[in-house]
Formats: sequence, structure tokens, C-alpha cells
Amino acid sequence: MTRVRTIAFGTLVLVAALMAGVFVFDILTPPDDVSICFIYAVLIPLAIFSFHRAAYACAALATSLSVLGAFFQPPHDQLPLVFFTNRAIAIVAQWLVAFLVTSRQELEAKIRSEYEAERTKADTSRRFVDMLTHEIGTSLTLIDGQAYRLKKLAASDDEGVTTRAEKIHSAVKHIDVVIRQVQAASEAAQASDQFEPGDVNLASLIGDLVVQLKGDREIQTDIGSLPPVVRGNSDMLQQVVANILSNALKYSPEHTAISVWGRAEADSAILSITDRGRGIPPAEKSSLFEPYYRASNSRGVPGTGIGLYVVRRYVSAHGGAIEIESDLDVGTTLTVRLPIGD
Repeated sequence: MTRVRTIAFGTLVLVAALMAGVFVFDILTPPDDVSICFIYAVLIPLAIFSFHRAAYACAALATSLSVLGAFFQPPHDQLPLVFFTNRAIAIVAQWLVAFLVTSRQELEAKIRSEYEAERTKADTSRRFVDMLTHEIGTSLTLIDGQAYRLKKLAASDDEGVTTRAEKIHSAVKHIDVVIRQVQAASEAAQASDQFEPGDVNLASLIGDLVVQLKGDREIQTDIGSLPPVVRGNSDMLQQVVANILSNALKYSPEHTAISVWGRAEADSAILSITDRGRGIPPAEKSSLFEPYYRASNSRGVPGTGIGLYVVRRYVSAHGGAIEIESDLDVGTTLTVRLPIGD
């Protein structure tokens, strides 16, 4: 804070010194040349680096010097009207510049205040989600443990107890997945703050995820043309690919194949994942990256509408872009473009 005040005060001193120099030049200039007074207006924007409303103080000083300068070299008898009119115009210009500078300062202050308020709200929401997921997760662990014990303690012929224990376990797993996704959405909202880049072998990352997620499904890959490494956050990129690939598997029939294609293009790594599923209604494409939004034709498929929101936030944190091409009942292609980096 002390350093900021020093800079602000130093700026005022600098402006005053420059205006004093302009004043000296003014009184040495012939009275029929009043253009020098407009130079005061050029100096006033420097007040943007000083205190709030300092521009008005600079304008007041400029006006005083402009008026004072008129008495050092009064105009000839034939010049008074033009002389004083031009001085008046210069003074109006000085105050207009001061008004514009002050308005900008106030607008910047308002934007900073609103940004800090939103940041505080986001931090509060994140802490709430962290607390909630922790508490619910702890309770679910206890419930799941008791369900497991109940199943073990039940008589082998007591199918009713065993079935109920399995249902409890299944419900716990489902809630746990939802909690993890909500937590992922909360973390994605702060993606820019969490971004810690490193060298990532994108082809290796994609290959590992394909092996983990494919199960009995066919996933065709052509990723040999990807750049050796990209500059990015490995955890975020892993989540991006996992979310897109999971959606492709989830929203397409089991007998159809998924295509994963990667390539280098100029300074970017391009990854496209194509499914042959139900597609996305054209009017809903722009909404898919909003949190908790699900397409109208996604009924019957489990999900929370968080996956693509996380994808968009993480891709944006990398300075990349994502595009969707989709035809109903034909399939969908999601293409991610990532800068390779240095």
C-alpha cells in the first residue's frame, strides 16, 4: 500500500512539474498562439496512475495556469475575443479530459470490486462444496461399510437381506459418483487458478485412457500424428479426454465403434472423438457446456450434466478451444484444439 501511495503522489508531482514547464512556455509564447493551453489537457490523463479524482485537481491546476498565463502576455487590441475564446475552449477541454479520466478510474474500481465480490462468492461456494462432499462422503463410507457387514452376516439362504445390502451398496456408489462430479465442477470453476503446466505426452495419456475405459467396446485410434508433447496440466487433460470418451461410450449403441483421431496442425494439437450415437439437437449445442445441462434426448442415460462443463473450463485454462459437430441419429464429433506451447 505504501508503494502504491508513493507512486500516486509521485505522479501528481510529475504532472505538476510538467504543467509548470508548459506554463513557462506559455508566457514566452506570443499571445496570438494559444495552442499551448491544450497541452495541459494532454498531461491530465497521467492522473489515472494517481489518486481517485486526482484528474480534477490536475484540471484545476491547468485552468489556473491557463488563466494566469493570459495576464503575462495580454493580447493585442485586435485579438482579445479570439484569444479568450480559445483559452476558454482549452479550459473546457481540460475539464472534459479530467471527467473522462475520472470516469474510467471509477469504472475500473467498480469492475475490480465486482470481480472481488464474485471471487469471494466463488470461494465461499467452493468451501461449502468441499465441506458438504467431505461430510456426505464420510457418512456414505459408514453406510457402505455397514451394508457390507450386513451382507456378510446374513444367512446364505436369506436372499432378501443380501439383495437389500447390494441395493444399498449400489445407491452409495451412485451418490459417490454424483458427489465427485459436483466436486469436479467446483474445482473446474477455479481452473485458471489451479493451472500448473508441464510437458504432457498426449498420445500416451489418450492410449492409457482408452485401455481403461473401453471394456468390451471397440475404440479405433489414430493418434500417431500428435506432437510428442504439449505444454499443459496432465490431470486436467486426463479429465478432458476421459469425460469426452466416457460420453461417447455412454451415448452410443454398444455394437458401434468410437473413433479417436489426433494430429498436429501448425502450433496446435488437435484431438477428435467421434461416436455413432443419438446425436445432439441443433438448438441445444450451445448449451451443452453449461453446468448441469443435459440434452433433451439424453433421458434414460445416467449423468449430471457436469462432464462437458469441466471439459470446457479445463480446455479454456489451456488457451484452447472445443467444437461440436453433431447430426441426430448419426453421431457426434467433439474436437479439442490445444496450443502445443514452448
